[in-house]
Amino acid sequence: MSTTLSLPVISIEPYINRDDSSPANIADRQRTSKALHEACRDVGFFYLDVSSFVDIENEGSEGKELMRLARAFFGLEQEQKDTISIRNQDNARGYQRLKENVTGGKADNHEAIDFYAPVENPDKTKLLWGENQWPNEDLVPGFRKAYEAWIEKMKSLGMIVMEAMAIGLGVTENEWRELRGVVDNSFWVMRMIGYPPLPNNYDGFSCGAHK
Repeated sequence: MSTTLSLPVISIEPYINRDDSSPANIADRQRTSKALHEACRDVGFFYLDVSSFVDIENEGSEGKELMRLARAFFGLEQEQKDTISIRNQDNARGYQRLKENVTGGKADNHEAIDFYAPVENPDKTKLLWGENQWPNEDLVPGFRKAYEAWIEKMKSLGMIVMEAMAIGLGVTENEWRELRGVVDNSFWVMRMIGYPPLPNNYDGFSCGAHK
């Protein structure tokens, strides 16, 4: 007998538009935290509705602009993309060609750029300890500015969600402030991926299963 499980959709809006003077908003935040806690405990996954925080749907939105810039980069000539190859740095930060990433012994039919949190005293001989590489501004104008702004926005959203989950666990305000002081500059990674059409006879995947 098969069972179909639907993932819960949880809006983070009460935390985005928080009002500590509003009993209604405080109650809404409690309900959001409870929903997050139950989703993590009982299901393991959830969809987070962030439409109150970012616009990724409408024309001219942040999301659409990021997609446009990504497509502009992946549409460049191969030698232009290779100027920010991961081989220039720590074999993690930068551009990976089609089929350069391997999962389960088979080459993935995608290309990507990886960005990681900046580190003190970069050393490209150490994995993840190099410097981020950005497309040439003349080739993709506005790319770095838009993506750095998005990174900061996602870091902010991450802290909002972490607070909501902490409250769901019963963490007190003082405990949350202490925890936030430890994690408010966490290590992060952002990846933009280009998936070209997969050839019918390709012995592999656009991206292989991860465990």
